[in-house]
Amino acid sequence: LRNVAIALGNSGDERAVPDLARSLKKDPEPLLRGHAAWALGQIGGRTARRALNEALEDEGDASVVEEIQAALKTIFGNLS
Repeated sequence: LRNVAIALGNSGDERAVPDLARSLKKDPEPLLRGHAAWALGQIGGRTARRALNEALEDEGDASVVEEIQAALKTIFGNLS
C-alpha cells in the first residue's frame, strides 16, 4: 500500500485524492498515513490541501505530522 501511495503521488492524478485522504484519516499504520500525506502534497489542489489541514488537527503521530507539514509546504510552494 505504501508503494501504491507513492505511485499515486507521482501520477499527479487528482482522482486519487479522495482515496489518499481516506487513508490519511483512517489507516491504522502511521507509515501509510505518512505516505498518503506525501502523495497528497505531490498532487496538490484545494481538496488535497483541505484533507491535509483536517488531518493535521487530529494526527497524533509526530512522524505523520511532519509529513503533513512537508506536504502542505510543497503545495504552497507550488502555488507561487
